[in-house]
Amino acid sequence: MKAINLFNKWVDLGKDEGMVTNHSPSVDYMLNSVSDSIVNRPFSFLDIGCGNGWVVRKISKIKNCTLSLGIDGAKKMIDKAISLDNKSKYLHLNINNLNHFTSKFDVVFSMEVFYYLDHPYSTIDYIVSSILKDNGCFVIGVDHYLENTPSLSWKTDLDVHMCTFSIEEWKSFFHKSGLKNVKASQYGAKNDWKGTLVIYGEK
Repeated sequence: MKAINLFNKWVDLGKDEGMVTNHSPSVDYMLNSVSDSIVNRPFSFLDIGCGNGWVVRKISKIKNCTLSLGIDGAKKMIDKAISLDNKSKYLHLNINNLNHFTSKFDVVFSMEVFYYLDHPYSTIDYIVSSILKDNGCFVIGVDHYLENTPSLSWKTDLDVHMCTFSIEEWKSFFHKSGLKNVKASQYGAKNDWKGTLVIYGEK
């Protein structure tokens, strides 16, 4: 998978640190969207496409967090995450095929990952049916989507596979998987940049 090779290379170049800086505002917005009814009780957290683990580390510091786990397809990202964090858990997994991953979580989170997948809806459907706990929530952020025209050249610029969907299509994936209270918002819009598309739903 070309995207995995790209992200392994970014670790070598130190670009993973830039991802932290660039995505922090959107990630904070996403995390703040999680219902208080979930985080005000003991909860478990899964980051799909965790990179160097920075969000996993952030969540592990919350008092009510009982488990913070990150998974990623890029081995070098996971190795770096483990080297920076001996409290949380990290797994090197193929995100395109989570069928053997059956642990359950209250909060499932993902930033800038799902459009790289071969079949995003199938993965969303599996997460909701088999990984997300009842009364839990699922939130993803994507910068590459149809309405965000500056992102449409990335597929060619980076020479990687990307699925390009509209806001309504992303929302429909959440609805079709059975999630409730589905909300879509765009954070950080400026000039031609339409912002991070955040999709949130509850089970």
